[in-house]
Amino acid sequence: MTGIDRDWHFVLGAQDPEMREIQRVIDSEHLAWAHAARGGRRCSARSAYAADGVVRVGPDQVPRPAVLPPRAPAVFVECTVLGAEPAVRVDHHNPGDPGYEVEPERFMEGSSLGQLLRLLEREPTETQRLLAAGDHCLTAAYQGRCPGVDPGELLFLRASWKAKVMGRTLSDVVEGILDAAKRVKAHHDSELGESRFLDPTEIPLDLAEGAAYAGLPIRYRELLPEGVLKEMYKGGTPAEVERFMAEHEAAGRHVYGNPYRGYAGTYWGGRRMPAVAGREVDG
Repeated sequence: MTGIDRDWHFVLGAQDPEMREIQRVIDSEHLAWAHAARGGRRCSARSAYAADGVVRVGPDQVPRPAVLPPRAPAVFVECTVLGAEPAVRVDHHNPGDPGYEVEPERFMEGSSLGQLLRLLEREPTETQRLLAAGDHCLTAAYQGRCPGVDPGELLFLRASWKAKVMGRTLSDVVEGILDAAKRVKAHHDSELGESRFLDPTEIPLDLAEGAAYAGLPIRYRELLPEGVLKEMYKGGTPAEVERFMAEHEAAGRHVYGNPYRGYAGTYWGGRRMPAVAGREVDG
């Protein structure tokens, strides 16, 4: 997957550090882009695969109507616009995606950012390598399985992003991640092969990041604002993730995830949009 025509239009999924960088790179190439939208608003992590249109969201965070030209080839980046077919899909969340089965040792090929850079025939910067590893296989990256990625630099980069978006200090985030890692280790059940945090009221703030830093599988539950209970499994082997998925599928629940990237999730109640696994990833 190399080379791109200048008249192609990019449609971008939900926001996270990797998607922010993807948008910056596309801008630097002066290529057309828009955000996947549903109901006139930019898609969230849980609706990006059920978009019904596109918008442009500027620095003021206000979505403005946009149009996806019907004859122009489109590149869907971690999203789907209903009724439209892309010329190229840049993704690693669902079976058939270019990066779905790519192991951590080849994280640049697996990550969406890496796929984009290859399309544009650009070499990644050190920061882009950190972003790609953190998004594609966070636990593996923290455990040194991604060539050329320093776990300490990865921690600093991700903690800095969390501090910015959450309005916390960098030191508070780093301390939170390290504390969560200690709690994950303390809760680890060798018979179950995982640490469990099943009470949504007792989840450490930086649990997922801390578990990835500790290198241990976790199962935890969160109560979403709309009253739906979400259960997640992160950091496991493909076989462990598949067992989690099979367990909930047998109970009649919709399950999403990627065994190759070490995560899966389900919802215990309510009708959910197809989930964007990139925002429900390993960490």
